Amino acid sequence: MLDSSEFIYEPYTDRRIVNRQGFIVGMSGPLLLAVHKETGKKYLIKHTYPHNAANEYVACWLAERLSVPAPKAYLLSPNKTFSTKYAVAIEYIEGFRGFQKDDVPDNLKTDLVTQFALCLVLRLDDMIQMSRTDNHIYSYDFSEAFNVVDLKSIVSMDDYAAVDRMRPQLKQFKRFTETEDFYVPGLAKEFHFEPERLRDGMISTIKRATEIADEDLDSLTDELMEMYSAAIAIYYEECIKSIRHKATTLTKTASEHEE
Repeated sequence: MLDSSEFIYEPYTDRRIVNRQGFIVGMSGPLLLAVHKETGKKYLIKHTYPHNAANEYVACWLAERLSVPAPKAYLLSPNKTFSTKYAVAIEYIEGFRGFQKDDVPDNLKTDLVTQFALCLVLRLDDMIQMSRTDNHIYSYDFSEAFNVVDLKSIVSMDDYAAVDRMRPQLKQFKRFTETEDFYVPGLAKEFHFEPERLRDGMISTIKRATEIADEDLDSLTDELMEMYSAAIAIYYEECIKSIRHKATTLTKTASEHEE
């Protein structure tokens, strides 16, 4: 968890305010731009809704372990500047720009495939947001992931009540993960991929989840528990375990086909 007192904050103007007529603020609420007082490193801060911090942090954590280009995210200690005590600092990547579906450079198509794989297993409840730099295509804005779109009432519950409330959505997340076949011909057509090539590339990406160790999960849970209850932290741990189990199943199935 980063120390929020080490940053200078200012309101961040979402570029959609300029690009979309009538747009005022995104579903994550007003954002802040944070600049570290010593290093000058910049971060975007989401601080309005309790679920944003957990979703962003865990999604970026998973992206790193799947070798999918995404900003790094860090939980932030409470600060009077924030609307709630649940804040996340998301690495600000310079040079972000859009790209055309018909004009993806060959050297970035692998990134595109990995982004689709990540967003499928995150179960985003929003459109996939992607931008590029000269070297990579990144996905971002994971605020509505892991089948969690609201934690306002749950953060005030004791662990027993929170577990009961979140059990159905965890069961649903696990079912979605278990049955995902990564065959999305519509998406393949939209981005000019052969469906089987896209499917194989996404599966290769998800297989990397087999390398997530129990010690990694323990560290993830411990970090979440700096901000959230044990019940909420363990929910995300179980989601990652579900993705890891899917990766193990995919790896085993591939090995059996090769024999």
